[in-house]
Amino acid sequence: MRIAVSIWEGKISPVLDTASKLLIVENEMQTESSRFEANLFEQDMSQRCSFIRGLELDVLICGAVSRQLAGMLKASGIKIISGISGPAEDVLKAYLKEGLLHSGFFMPGSKNNHLD
Repeated sequence: MRIAVSIWEGKISPVLDTASKLLIVENEMQTESSRFEANLFEQDMSQRCSFIRGLELDVLICGAVSRQLAGMLKASGIKIISGISGPAEDVLKAYLKEGLLHSGFFMPGSKNNHLD
């Protein structure tokens, strides 16, 4: 499984549409096998979406995301978990351990209906 989180200064980036980096973690049988960062230079939404699709992600965890970008990514088979905040490493650990459904990582005013 390939999981990405939008990052900014070690935390989940507040808005995916303007995020500058993704942390990508390859997870096999509950064990991390690799990780790397990808810079998001593409500002045009379709180019950004195309670049993210090329990373062959299964799951993308982020803060806020526009409906348009979320829809484009979901249409390509990427599960989007939005409305998340907090330290990126803690969010990753929580997701891999028990998921984020009952976590304290939701952005203020966000609900678990962002788990698509």
